[in-house]
Amino acid sequence: MKSQLRSAVLLLSVFLSSCPAAAAAEELQPKEPKLQLYQDMMLELLLPEIQNAVNDYYQNLLTANPLVYPYEIEILQATRVNGGPGDRGFHFSVTLEVSPVLGPHIGVGKDRMTIEISPLFPDRVKLAAFRHLQTYELPPNYQHMLKVGAENR
Repeated sequence: MKSQLRSAVLLLSVFLSSCPAAAAAEELQPKEPKLQLYQDMMLELLLPEIQNAVNDYYQNLLTANPLVYPYEIEILQATRVNGGPGDRGFHFSVTLEVSPVLGPHIGVGKDRMTIEISPLFPDRVKLAAFRHLQTYELPPNYQHMLKVGAENR
């Protein structure tokens, strides 16, 4: 019985002594900037609309849809469309630059799009503009993914 009691006390003391260390270690980790956190959350929520716009553009050029990863998106501008000082309108315009990829992150191009977010839209999000900026040449082992006639895009 004494050995069980000693084991329990030893286990309890080890557990209690490790708790403050874990809390201290958590405090030492650098905090993520709030702006970056909010931008990443917004991009994650907009990703389906962004991916659909990319799919629509590349469907006639490639045999597979390129993927868009949130870390391959740059926010160029975000504005409040109908608001100003003292007026917090909830219609926003977000301009993004996107670099879609195939396979193991093989870039296919660069695109710029503007997405509007508003409670006035049925799905709250609408693609307002899409412009293809640059086409990247695919490596030889990915040339088969170009649709016929798309080589001269």
